[in-house]
Amino acid sequence: MPHVPNDDPITVKSRVLFALRDTLRAAGFVELTTPVARRADLGPGRRAPIQLDGGRYLRAMIGPALRVNLADHPRIFEIGPCFRPEKPDAEHGSEFSMLDLYAAGESYEWLFKLAERLVAEHLPYPPTRLSITDHVREAFGIDLRTQQIGDLPARMAERVDLDPATEFKTVLGRYIEHELEPRSAGTALFLTDFPLGGDEPCARRTPGTIGQLNRFELIVDGLEVVHGYEDETDEAEFIARAQAVGLYDDEQREAWEEINQGRVPGASVGLGIGIERLCMAATGTTDIGAFQQSPQF
Repeated sequence: MPHVPNDDPITVKSRVLFALRDTLRAAGFVELTTPVARRADLGPGRRAPIQLDGGRYLRAMIGPALRVNLADHPRIFEIGPCFRPEKPDAEHGSEFSMLDLYAAGESYEWLFKLAERLVAEHLPYPPTRLSITDHVREAFGIDLRTQQIGDLPARMAERVDLDPATEFKTVLGRYIEHELEPRSAGTALFLTDFPLGGDEPCARRTPGTIGQLNRFELIVDGLEVVHGYEDETDEAEFIARAQAVGLYDDEQREAWEEINQGRVPGASVGLGIGIERLCMAATGTTDIGAFQQSPQF
């Protein structure tokens, strides 16, 4: 979809959705729908409760409930609503739309190329790529491919004015926000090769490395639009990492039960795209509300 600044928001969003579906169907994906109202309470502040029979919570992500459908088809996707209990702002809506997909048996590089195909035509700039592992080696002298993270958390914390005792997932998030995301000004920047210890426990440790994950994000003019990862295939490592950041929950447990029973393949890749955010990136819009229709309701 070429960038047409004068298009109205409904037309922009419609074209984006059509193009995403068209590309995925051509690549052999099938579309499905998973529950928006979920049984699992993921803990304080993570999901908004609703009054339905038996009690339910509005999903904050599509995630595991989509992944278990790999039992029936090797390439699946969903485009649907998600909800944030936090106060909305210009970049975050209380309700927003996500495209999530999973593919069984595919590689990290395959997923990266698919992500480029899905979003490149909607972006005003050709995407570039920056390896966080390479950046850390150049900035701190630590090679996450061959070395433990060592004193990296404390040194990163000092760089962004945080207490050295701050947990690494917080430090890394702040560091990326202050040191790397600004590099996306006037461009579309894929951040790749994330360090172990961040807030994404799903991602597989890159084979043959010590502290690098097969995970990427796309940042456009400072706005995160895409995240993707190869799923961790080691259950014990996944659980340990997820528990360390407070993200191992009933839905993740149920997904692993399906994997252990042999119904769901453990080797897979996952991708998420914020629909309204992709529309923002396509048009240079700075307020997510422009792409949320019927706000008076």
